[in-house]
Amino acid sequence: MADEQAKEVQARSVGTEAREQAPGSRDEILRAAMTLFANRGFHETSMSEVAREARVSKALIFWHFKTKEELFIAVLNRLLEPYFIDFAEELSALDEREQILRLVEMYLLFVRDNANSVRFFLAQLLHDEHRGESGLGSQVMQLYEGYRGLLTSLIAQAQQRGLCVHGYSSEGAAAFLLSALNGFLIEFLFMGRPALDPQHALAMVREWLFGETKQGNPDGGQAVA
Repeated sequence: MADEQAKEVQARSVGTEAREQAPGSRDEILRAAMTLFANRGFHETSMSEVAREARVSKALIFWHFKTKEELFIAVLNRLLEPYFIDFAEELSALDEREQILRLVEMYLLFVRDNANSVRFFLAQLLHDEHRGESGLGSQVMQLYEGYRGLLTSLIAQAQQRGLCVHGYSSEGAAAFLLSALNGFLIEFLFMGRPALDPQHALAMVREWLFGETKQGNPDGGQAVA
């Protein structure tokens, strides 16, 4: 009976603490957990370490998150938020050529501006056995395949309109572009190379895919910027 009363008092105390500190405490916990999961991985990170890093009690963490798995998924969801870009609204006013160029630019700018979260995802996907249980792989691949599918579709439409100078399949052209972009991503995130200037990348895409140069386009006019 005494033990039950003690547990009830402790639960009320933790609940009061959480209400007083929320939502600030939850954000601090998520930031601390992100750092630890990125540096140590899921299995090597304990809830006690997260509590120390966030400067909160372990009981407060469990008030917000029932298990370490739940905390991990919350971190992933927080990091995935910037990835859900409304491409339809962003690209609706552009033709196929401009949409392709905009997609390439958005990719490069996103990696540059969200380097820490991109590095976190790649580290978890490559090194953490827990990735399958968390659903991280499926979420990231869903986003990636959506980007690939949109790029492939736009290249096919541009080819139908005669905007592309090569007869590659749209799937092959999209795969080549993504391979190049992913190579730049790895060099920037893991090899210390500077971020690729988006304008230089767009100039290369214009020349390779659309046959444009700085001097002029295939029809003899000036290339459109």
